[in-house]
Amino acid sequence: MSSLFAALGVSVAGLSAQSQAIGNISDNLANAQTTGFKSIGTSFEDLVTVSNSTSNNPGGVTASPMYQNDVQGNISSTSTTSNLAISGQGFFAVESAVQTTTGATQFTGSTYYTRQGDFTLNKDGYLVNGAGYYLLGYAVNADGTVNASSTKEVQISSLLDNPVPTSSVKFSANLPSGADATTFTSTASTIQIYDALGNTHQMSLTWSKDATNQWSVAVDVTDGLGTGTDYTATIPVTFNSSDPAGTIQTISAGSGYTVDPGSTEAGASFNLSFPGVGAQSVDLNLGTYNAASGVTQYADTNTAVSVTSFQQNGLGKGSFSSIAINSSGIVSINYSNGSTRQIYQIPVVQFNSPDNLQRLTGGAYQATLASGTANVYTAGTNGAGTISSGSLESSNVDIATEFTEMIQSQQIYSANAKTVTTINQMLNTIIQAV
Repeated sequence: MSSLFAALGVSVAGLSAQSQAIGNISDNLANAQTTGFKSIGTSFEDLVTVSNSTSNNPGGVTASPMYQNDVQGNISSTSTTSNLAISGQGFFAVESAVQTTTGATQFTGSTYYTRQGDFTLNKDGYLVNGAGYYLLGYAVNADGTVNASSTKEVQISSLLDNPVPTSSVKFSANLPSGADATTFTSTASTIQIYDALGNTHQMSLTWSKDATNQWSVAVDVTDGLGTGTDYTATIPVTFNSSDPAGTIQTISAGSGYTVDPGSTEAGASFNLSFPGVGAQSVDLNLGTYNAASGVTQYADTNTAVSVTSFQQNGLGKGSFSSIAINSSGIVSINYSNGSTRQIYQIPVVQFNSPDNLQRLTGGAYQATLASGTANVYTAGTNGAGTISSGSLESSNVDIATEFTEMIQSQQIYSANAKTVTTINQMLNTIIQAV
């Protein structure tokens, strides 16, 4: 009689265990399309009451969840640059926040971890995923070094890029060696340069041949000496007549500019004074002395100055254009003026036992004693995965496997239910026999 009641308890335990298994399968199937979701398996363990050489009392079974946080899902491309996926091991560090009655964002100060990388910019410029968690990263200093002492919320706040005044102009061209020294003057080569306020000014270079192997370049910069007054200078340039023939031999000093006699760079420096910004030094680089670079003097059938390059290093004011994130987690802002500024580096966090992380709503996890402490690394180092921008990690749920396990759990559940029915019939038989 006692064995029947024990068997009844075991069957009920079997029903409970398979119910938990079906619950896990249901959870997996419901989240089959949830970004970064990690499936939950079921582990069954037998319970032992009495078991020896002469007797074995039914003990039953218990079910516990079997997490698969370290199993990666497929990574697919998206059209949103700020969507991120980790290829390999690790998690993004994130933080939760609440909105105050005034609409301000108030952070909780607690760090969580996630693989749900559907980050987008919110109204305040923070990178937030679909579950409302804020991405954390290291700030990048102005000199390009990373401040790895602590993480902070990744926020795109530098929406304007300061102008960069022009400090260097590089000119490369070939001057025709057969040009007539009494009549040849080139058409002006013109480029825009920038002052410290981002205003543009025209710089023109005009070449004239003075004698054999002797040339001069006339430099003109609009408003270079103040409103309505251009900067002008004429710079003599001598070319080598023997090896290395056709290359710049000397540049002579003169009025309004300076020449560095100890430099291998063939060029001149001049001081400008633009309206409203004051002095600005600009170097004109014409190549390298005694080398076939920059400006040369070789034969040319079209007897004209053949310009190959005219560049300057200044920039006007820029507006925020887009963000870019590379595989090392470096977050950069691209501006409309063509400049790029690095502002954050996103780390990848690893755990010795990621399957023992505590699950939270929204695809986030919390560290536990069983998971171990967080190990924070640069993406792609020390076993940490690399970061893919414009990508999302799919759920690691295998639907075919889930359906197979569902059928098995259903059949086992039915078998346990049949056992309950059989035991009930046996108990009825005993009752009727009394």
